[in-house]
Amino acid sequence: MRLTEQNVKELIIETSMKKAVFVYFYMDAPECEATTVALKKAISDDNEFIALAEANVQDKVSQAIAMQLGLQSVPALIVMQQGRPAAALQGDEIVSKLDETIKEYMPSLAELLLKEALELEEKGEIAQAKAKAKAAFAEDEKNNAAKLILARLCIKDKALDEAHTLLDNPGRELSEDQDYKDLISALTLAEQAAESPEIKELERKFKEDENNAQIAVEYAVALSDAGKKAQALEILFNILKKDLSEEKIKKTFLDMLNTMSGDPLQKEYRRKLYTIMY
Repeated sequence: MRLTEQNVKELIIETSMKKAVFVYFYMDAPECEATTVALKKAISDDNEFIALAEANVQDKVSQAIAMQLGLQSVPALIVMQQGRPAAALQGDEIVSKLDETIKEYMPSLAELLLKEALELEEKGEIAQAKAKAKAAFAEDEKNNAAKLILARLCIKDKALDEAHTLLDNPGRELSEDQDYKDLISALTLAEQAAESPEIKELERKFKEDENNAQIAVEYAVALSDAGKKAQALEILFNILKKDLSEEKIKKTFLDMLNTMSGDPLQKEYRRKLYTIMY
């Protein structure tokens, strides 16, 4: 976008509060042609994270800004962030350092995955959101924001063991974070719900008659709903190991697995099932 008197405030101040604005100072001259082509090719108008503002110093407004920034020659590139200059390149180094400069202001893969996770969470697609957040955390395990987002999604998805793994041993900095404290409270409440009188009663009945398929299914489903998916799967699998013809057990087992997209337990117990089937 070309810098004009009408949009200078919007581009340099307002837009730079949301994303990096690469302000390119040039003139219609041969020495600027290669740089102009490289910049336009590298930064498209629909780039979500970087904006390109073309400032022809033969225009009064661009000339005035160039003087305020102390520029004495073109081509020159000033990166604006939060309304202030964040980086500067001049002459041939604009092209030679362009890729690395762009990468510096583009989000990392982890950040992009987290963005997708939050969008999916907003739509209520918790299992898919958790899978994206897990991939983001795998990319950058030192990213506390990614860890907390993943933990929150684990709690929402009732994957309480996973949430514990993420939240246990937080370190001093994270333990003082209010979001972390809120998640610990949420996890505690979720675990209390998992110890409901109904589950305790089903546990009692199951221990009295572990070969009763109906009780086993009811108990496993209750455990799964309470976030104890590993325990639920193990109960059903142990019955299938003894008698693979138990269709109700097999169907419940497969239904549980089909709702666990991205969960390592899904792959583990599918492999176990294939082992006894074949």
